[in-house]
Amino acid sequence: MTRHIWRWSAGLVLVALVLWATMPTKGQTVTYGTQNGEWQTYGGDLKQTRYSPLNQINADNFNKLEVAWRFKTDALGPRPEFNLQSTPLVVKGVMYSTGGTRRAVVALDAATGEMLWMYSLNEGPRGAAAPRQLSGRGLTYWTDGREDRIIYVTPGYQMIALNAKTGQPVQSFGKGGMIDLKLDDDQTMTWSRARWACMPRRSS
Repeated sequence: MTRHIWRWSAGLVLVALVLWATMPTKGQTVTYGTQNGEWQTYGGDLKQTRYSPLNQINADNFNKLEVAWRFKTDALGPRPEFNLQSTPLVVKGVMYSTGGTRRAVVALDAATGEMLWMYSLNEGPRGAAAPRQLSGRGLTYWTDGREDRIIYVTPGYQMIALNAKTGQPVQSFGKGGMIDLKLDDDQTMTWSRARWACMPRRSS
């Protein structure tokens, strides 16, 4: 019984320390949600708040909203997509998203909907036999303050880094802008009955 009490007490102390460490200091401004109308990660910000503190839309003008623009993804693949689930990102006035049955990446002018660039990789049988096809859930934005990249994973499980301004693969990333998440990890990929089978590598 005493041991359980000590564990319970230690847990409370740990929680208290975490709360104390995360409390803002006196005079510090507390920010919540995304900033400047941007949506840089899947959850909005690194805290995954999924909240944007914008106030242009309110109860007084909600019923007056109109569609600003539309972007159709029907041509981004061999057939129209029926289940678009991507979460777009908005960075520096540009909206980035995956779309289409081939999981293409598009960059759109967030204000007008104009397509700035599009990147698509035809993976052939590998993509056609992928267990998770279509546009997926989205992509990732990365920056070191000098260079901006858009990173995503194809249906065939290949990670690709694109230049956020041009949509071209970043040649310094992996091999020509791509990392094969099967072959470059710990598995060997073989073709078997219209599907890609992964076999663990044998140690020499």
